[in-house]
Amino acid sequence: MPVSVTQPKNVKISSQHGDIIKVSIVKGGSDIQVVTLNQVANNSVTIGGAIGAGPAGATGAQGPTGATGPTGATGPAGSAGAAGAQGDTGPAGAQGPAGSDGADGSTGSTGPTGPTGPTGPAGSAGSDGSDGSDGAAGQGVPVGGTAGQALTKINGTNYNTQWSDVSSNIASAITISNNDAAFSHMTTPITAGTSIEAVLRNMLEQYNVTNISLSQVKAAFQATNGSYSATSNVSSLGNREVGQGVRVDGFTFSIGDASQTGDTSVLFKIGGSTVQSGISDTGSPVTLSSVNTQDPGTAGSMSYRVQATDNGGGSDVTITSTKSLNWLYRVKFGASSTATLADAAAAQTLYDGLNVTGGYNNIKSSTGNLSVSGNTATNTAGNYTWIIYPVSFTTIGSILQGATEVIDAFQTDQQFNITNQYGVTVAYYFKRSNITQAFSPTANLTIDF
Repeated sequence: MPVSVTQPKNVKISSQHGDIIKVSIVKGGSDIQVVTLNQVANNSVTIGGAIGAGPAGATGAQGPTGATGPTGATGPAGSAGAAGAQGDTGPAGAQGPAGSDGADGSTGSTGPTGPTGPTGPAGSAGSDGSDGSDGAAGQGVPVGGTAGQALTKINGTNYNTQWSDVSSNIASAITISNNDAAFSHMTTPITAGTSIEAVLRNMLEQYNVTNISLSQVKAAFQATNGSYSATSNVSSLGNREVGQGVRVDGFTFSIGDASQTGDTSVLFKIGGSTVQSGISDTGSPVTLSSVNTQDPGTAGSMSYRVQATDNGGGSDVTITSTKSLNWLYRVKFGASSTATLADAAAAQTLYDGLNVTGGYNNIKSSTGNLSVSGNTATNTAGNYTWIIYPVSFTTIGSILQGATEVIDAFQTDQQFNITNQYGVTVAYYFKRSNITQAFSPTANLTIDF
């Protein structure tokens, strides 16, 4: 029957003999209970003695799975399975030896005649035949005549000709009946005895006009401080910024055939005004009697013209040669950290100090597009892109980056009066990008004024 004991305070274990172990359970004080464990066999212990009656302990955890037992005996063979599907056809075997020839068939009917073959080569030439008898003598050219004579008809009879002298003059007067303006300079009738050469010269020399060439102009151009250097010969007057003056005091010219021009028919014009006349047609180079200065305050052009009269064909023909000078306004494309323009002074400061390195800073006509590229300055943080151009160009209509319209990437134009480097006041538009660092060096822009 179950026995209950109170919880011991400690357990004492002692061995008196090699096969008997005593376990003392001490509850407290001298209250000792002893349990004796007898060793029956190796790894087996029996317990003898008084057992304290306590409640049954909980079931211990399941021990590990034991090792796999040995393989059992082979079972009996199973019944045969169903037949498998037929396998693929194997490769063809090697070709067998050729059989013996069969017997010849009967002869077929004759086929149609084939086309005619090509013609064979020509045979060798036969021997020459005998000469025929001579024919009657022909009329031929009359004997005689001298150098310069021509064979002429005596009358309408066949072969009735003679040697005659040929005159270089017309035998009788010629009336000009052609009303074309090409012959209006000729006198009619052309009198008998006039040489044919004279008639042809009178007819054609009117249209064989010589030429004149203005090869150089002796000029000096104004510096930004207002001064002029000494004049020198230039072959081209080129384009100049509005306000840059030019002084001219001479020129060089040449005439193709001076024998056809009036001896003192040469004159020099600037614009529509004659500045010097009565110049000898062989008097190049020419020094003007006074220096001519042109210094316009607006865009425009001026012509420098040399002129002469060709009278070698019986009537006067004016021949000319011209060089032109164009005054244009400056356009700028660049970058600045300036964000706003409060007044004309701020605009002047921006105009003078705009960073145009890699951008555009040149004079330009109002026609045609302007192609520019972004640069280091326009691609720098804090820098706005600025386009500064004359009001006379009218407002920009389009700004393309490649094929993309980007005019909306800029603000509305502001207008200010600017004094350029030659002291001329010009009305300008200022257009700024909406953001800084707007265009990289690979950005190609086309500005349409």
